[in-house]
Amino acid sequence: MLEHSLLSEPVFAVRTETRVAQRLTLPELLARLSGREDLHFTHLRPHQRPAWHAFLVQLAYLALEDDEAAAPPTDAHGWTSRLRGLSAGYPDDGPWCLVNDNWQQPAFLQAPSSAGREAEFGKFESAVQDVDLLVTSRHHDEKGGKGHFDLAGADTLVYALIALQGWSSFMGAGNYNSMRMNGGFSSRPMFRLAFERGSGAEFMRDLRVLRDAAPTWLERAHDAGIGTATAPHRLLWLPMWDQGSLDLADVHPLCLEVCRRVRLVRKGGSLLLRRASSDAMRVAAKAMAGCVHDPWIPIVVDSSPRALTAQSHTLGYRSLQGLLFDRTRAELPLLAKPSEVERRSLRAGTFVAQVLISGDGRTDGLVQRELPMPAAVVSRLTGEPELIATRARQFVELAGNMAGKVFRSALIQFVDGSDDVAWKNPDFDKAVAPWGARLDGEIDERFFAHLFDSVAAELDDTEAQASWVRWLEGRVWALLADATEALPTRDGQRWFARARAERFMRLALHKHFQAWRAPPKVAELPDAPEPDTETPDAQ
Repeated sequence: MLEHSLLSEPVFAVRTETRVAQRLTLPELLARLSGREDLHFTHLRPHQRPAWHAFLVQLAYLALEDDEAAAPPTDAHGWTSRLRGLSAGYPDDGPWCLVNDNWQQPAFLQAPSSAGREAEFGKFESAVQDVDLLVTSRHHDEKGGKGHFDLAGADTLVYALIALQGWSSFMGAGNYNSMRMNGGFSSRPMFRLAFERGSGAEFMRDLRVLRDAAPTWLERAHDAGIGTATAPHRLLWLPMWDQGSLDLADVHPLCLEVCRRVRLVRKGGSLLLRRASSDAMRVAAKAMAGCVHDPWIPIVVDSSPRALTAQSHTLGYRSLQGLLFDRTRAELPLLAKPSEVERRSLRAGTFVAQVLISGDGRTDGLVQRELPMPAAVVSRLTGEPELIATRARQFVELAGNMAGKVFRSALIQFVDGSDDVAWKNPDFDKAVAPWGARLDGEIDERFFAHLFDSVAAELDDTEAQASWVRWLEGRVWALLADATEALPTRDGQRWFARARAERFMRLALHKHFQAWRAPPKVAELPDAPEPDTETPDAQ
C-alpha cells in the first residue's frame, strides 16, 4: 500500500506574496519557484531553511541534468514528468510516497531493506520533534514527543526528514553523519550569494549557476573520484540498504542523501517512524573530510583541505573576514561566488551564511548572517580578493588594539582609581569584561559595512584605516562615558577616577593611533608623561 505521494497530494502549506494561503504538491511548488514566485513555507522552522533550500536546488538540478531545455518548466506537469524520470523503474511513484508498506521498495527518503530485516527497525517514534536534527531534552524547550505526526501538517514531517537525512552529524554508534561533513561532530554550513531576494529568485539563481558551471565542477568532482560510474545514484533512497556503504564513484556529486535507516509505517490509524542502526556511513566518504564538491560549503585550506567545521564564533567578523577573502585560508564554494555573468554585470548582492552548530551529542544553535555587498566587493570575490583580505586584517588588528590597549585599559584605570594600577587584578578584569563584549558586538555590527564602503569608495589603505580608527575612537569615548556611570571604582571620588580614565585614554590613543588621527589640539593632551611602558596591553 502506498500513501501520501508528494507528486499528487498538496502537502506543502505556503503563503504567496499577497499572503494567500495555499497547499501545493511538490511539482506545483517547483513550478511556482521556477516562475520566481516568492513563496513562504508556513511550517518550515528557521534551522530547516538551509536544508530545504539545498534539497530543492539539488532535486531540480538532478531532474533537469539530462534535459536540453534552457529553462526549467513553469508548469506542474513538466516537473512531474522530470521527477518521475529520476525514479524510472518505479511506475507506482513509491519513491515519492511517505508510506510504502513494501519494505523491499523505497519510500520518500527511506531506503529499502531486504526481506526479513524489518525486526532491525526496533525504535519507534511518533513525533516530528524526535525526527528533527535538534537534540531534545526534558531540561530545555526542545522536548521530545512534541508535534505528533499529523497528515494535515505532513510538510512538517517532510522538512524534518530532509534535515535528518542530509544534514545529520554523528549521534552515537549506528547513527552516522552526512558525507558532506568533516567528521562526525561537524556541521554542514551554507554559504551563498543572493542578488534578488525571495525564495523563487534565490532558488533560480543557485539552480542557474549550477547548470551553467556544470562542465567545470563536474569535471573537478570526477577528478576527485566522485560520481565516475556510468550511472551514479542520484537519489540515495532508491538502492537497497542493509549494511555497508556506497562507493563515492557510485554517487552523483549532488546526490540527495539518506544518512539514517528509517521507515514510516501505519499502526492503528497512526503514523510511526521506525529506526534501525547502520554499520557504516551511507557513502564511504570519511577520508574526504567533507571535500566532496558541495556547492555551498567552504573548504579550509590552511593545512590539509577539509570542509569547514563551523563554531559559534565562525560568523563573527574575526573569522568570517578570513573565510571570505583570504585564499590562503579558505576556498569559497561555487554558490558563494559570483558567476562570470554576475561579476560583469556589476550588481550589488547579499552574502548569506547559515549553519546549525553541531556537537558531541548536541546542537549548539543556529547561526546566520547576511552581508550586503557593493558591486565592487562582489566583483573582487573571484577576481582580486587580496586587497580586501589585507585591509580586513588591518581592520581586525586596529580593532583589537583599540579594544585592548585603549578601552579595556582605560576601564581598569577607572575601576582601580589610583596612579599605581593593579593591571592584573582578576576582579577588575571580570568587572570590565561585559563592556569589552559590548564594544566587540558594536564592532561586529559595523565591521563589514565599513570595510565594504571603503572598497566601494576606492579609498587607499591609509585613508580606509584612518576612517576606521575615527569610528572606533568615537565608539570607545561613548562607551567610556556609559561605563564610568555604571562601573564601581575604588577611588572615593568618582569624578576623579573618571578624569584619570579619560586622561589615560587620550594618552593611549596618542601612543597607539597617532599615525591615523588628525593632529591633536594642544588642550586635548595634558602635560603628563606617557603611560608606564610596563603597563600590560590587553590580549
